[in-house]
Amino acid sequence: MAANNLRIIYQNIVDLSTSTITASSTAVAGNTPVSNMKLDSKSLVWRSSSVTTAAVNGLYTAKANLVVTMASTNIGGVILPFCNLSSAATIRVRGYTGTAPTLGGTVDSPTTAATGTLRFDSGVVMACPYQVLGLWNWGTLPLGVNSYSYGGGTYGRVWIPLASQAACTSLLIEIVDSQNQSPYIEASRLVIGSYWYPKYNTSFGLSSTTKDLSAHTRTESGDLVTNRGISYRSMNFDLKYLVPSDRLEFTRILRGNGLPRPLVISLFPDNTEDWDKEQAHQIYGKLSQLPDLVHPMFEIYSTTVDIEEI
Repeated sequence: MAANNLRIIYQNIVDLSTSTITASSTAVAGNTPVSNMKLDSKSLVWRSSSVTTAAVNGLYTAKANLVVTMASTNIGGVILPFCNLSSAATIRVRGYTGTAPTLGGTVDSPTTAATGTLRFDSGVVMACPYQVLGLWNWGTLPLGVNSYSYGGGTYGRVWIPLASQAACTSLLIEIVDSQNQSPYIEASRLVIGSYWYPKYNTSFGLSSTTKDLSAHTRTESGDLVTNRGISYRSMNFDLKYLVPSDRLEFTRILRGNGLPRPLVISLFPDNTEDWDKEQAHQIYGKLSQLPDLVHPMFEIYSTTVDIEEI
């Protein structure tokens, strides 16, 4: 079904008490510190300072760098669920051991200095080369945190190939967006970790759904009035051919994460043939229920996964 099997990030290194996040800039007003990216609340975001360079045709070139320090860990993916990046945004991730990189420069031209040992370099990749926020503009306010609970926002991501992965103690994340409707970079969450993937991919018949909690009421005059509610996405898919080693790892994920701890699941990661397909089938959410593991044939196990967006 895809060039790459599905990938699941089940442990977010950012959430560990030993991990820290530093940003090249942070907006002074609006209560948007970088620590918000450790929280699972779409209404709380980190926002960089606004660039001073004037917009061109209503679009800004926004830049921001992040440094993440952590215990020595193999990194397979860096995900920014619910952010305001455009489809032109790029991201570059480099992993280091030893001294962590330092940040400097200005809001318009942030700089970095690294003296540690380089362990891997993703190169410059498209952060979210699919559709942008997906909602109509609301008057003069640019889409961002005001839309994340109503189906807005996109997912920035970079996947590190297995051959390039290496243990590191710090990450340097560089983000450049040359077509942003806002003069700043904004993100609600940062997810970093290794990923698991099964030997055999998901089966056909998977589904991705947008759920809307709005409710209609018919008035006595005959009008249909809608009480606007939030919306979110959900996914359902089968893993029909889990080999014993995959069953063991998947069981470990179920027991470790359960219902409370969120996961990143991408069914079609780095799907160069159809970026929008990748977007429609990636999600940061929690399991709706703990699935059964079935043993339908010799040495093969199967299960069904239901997950809903945070």
